[in-house]
Amino acid sequence: MTEGASLAAARAAEREFRWAEAAGAFRVVATESGDPAALEGLAQCAWWLDDGTLCLEAREAAYRSYRDTGDALCAARAATSLAWDSLLFGQGASVAQGWLGQARGLLEGEPEKREHGWVAVREAELAHASGHDPAESLEPARQAAAIGRRHRDPDLEQAGLALAGLALVGSGEVASGMELLDAAVVAATSGDVRDPMWRGKICCWLIAACVQAQDVERAAEWCRRMAAVSERQGLLPLFNVCRVRYAELCILRGDWVEAEQDLSAAIERLVSSRRDTRLSAVAQLGELRRRQGRQQEAEKLLRQAEFVPEARVSRALLVLERGDPGASWRAIEEVLAETPQAAQLDRAAVLPSAVVVALAAGHPAAAASAAAELQTIAARIGTDRLLGQASAATGRVAADVGAWRIAVRHFSRAGLRFDEAEARCGLGEALLAGGTADEANEHLERARAIFDEIGAPHRVAAVRAVAERRSAGLLTGRQIEVLSLVARGLTNGEIARELHLSEHTVHRHLSNSFTSLGVSSRAAATAYALSHGLVDHTAGKGGLRGG
Repeated sequence: MTEGASLAAARAAEREFRWAEAAGAFRVVATESGDPAALEGLAQCAWWLDDGTLCLEAREAAYRSYRDTGDALCAARAATSLAWDSLLFGQGASVAQGWLGQARGLLEGEPEKREHGWVAVREAELAHASGHDPAESLEPARQAAAIGRRHRDPDLEQAGLALAGLALVGSGEVASGMELLDAAVVAATSGDVRDPMWRGKICCWLIAACVQAQDVERAAEWCRRMAAVSERQGLLPLFNVCRVRYAELCILRGDWVEAEQDLSAAIERLVSSRRDTRLSAVAQLGELRRRQGRQQEAEKLLRQAEFVPEARVSRALLVLERGDPGASWRAIEEVLAETPQAAQLDRAAVLPSAVVVALAAGHPAAAASAAAELQTIAARIGTDRLLGQASAATGRVAADVGAWRIAVRHFSRAGLRFDEAEARCGLGEALLAGGTADEANEHLERARAIFDEIGAPHRVAAVRAVAERRSAGLLTGRQIEVLSLVARGLTNGEIARELHLSEHTVHRHLSNSFTSLGVSSRAAATAYALSHGLVDHTAGKGGLRGG
């Protein structure tokens, strides 16, 4: 077989998604002839086989070969691909930007060609992946689409349009962004986009936008469709991304058995992968374990994914559940400080937890500010989950029964079982505080049933404890007095002197409070009392609530 025929055979196998066979054929041609086109083909097959080391080695070899022979355009193309692959396979943003700089330098002074558009695509991708202001990715994405249109390159044009749509969604312009993404996905799935990588990426960006906007049902439908296509065609990286995304949605909907199966399988498949998808799967499994009340397993998993934003929020909630609201609030503050105001949907993913933690840590003003910001975003986006989260935040901050009712309605309509149960629990507590016991107990019982059904036994116990505590008057006035002073950091001896009691009596009041609240430590009792409005963070005898 001639060299040309060998290369043609490799490309034929690649077109039919026979990645291992194609990689072997490209390797033979590259070894025998050093043809940089064969090296590029080998790199792309390695990309699909999730072999990051081979992908980068072959791509760099192709770049050097093109550069050494003076083929600036092809060298720029290889450098442009290396910009994203370097980030994807764990070499970091600085290396990625270095390769992008090489590509720009090679194209400098050249009349506009498709290669300029692909550099703009990678600029937009890197800006999006960096987590900074999504507006940074909007302009290069639009440039890429325009260049693709001028040069009649549908892959380039649609990739640019999809990235522009993703940037708009991230900025809160959901309707405009989704319009661009929908159009790009239609082009990708109807055959206008030729490269399977870009077809897959465009669909993945639509799923990412749906998840960001918390459009749960739409995201789930696209995950199912893309996972089926990816599995059928052997597009393993896209299949893994879709399954992890789908598992995330299953967690929200309370389909925890399915979520666990998908995440465990993804982690096993990605055990040697250098892609971020593995860490996302680990973070999601950690959050599932937290919701299940399996704290030690959750901690272990979340530590593995410590730099993934959602893992950082999950760990903050785990710290709160263990009775350290101060440390939890510091962690949440850090995440919010690193998330630009313009990245509205990224902030919306953190704000519900910020409200819970701020209240527990004794920062009611911060909680109110977070709730107000969430309300603004939710009103603009209008998806049920965001509207439910915003209403729940208002319910927590203002003890507003009406807001809790709205939250229950939105979560129920979206099929978000865990969120619905949490909101029903909040509504039940608010109703009990207002003396409406019959309706309160109805919501608490429905919350208990949901938690029991989805597999959250610790939350079942917590709901039962709420009903029992409330029916018994929650805490006595003296117990609340003692907890108020605990919240100020006083020791048992100091509390005894303040209230003119013996230390033994103080200890007994605390022990009885622990039993009533269903907790086992001073920190946990304080966290519960603060988060449920039983005491003020700075309260002493004059700042008590309830009784």
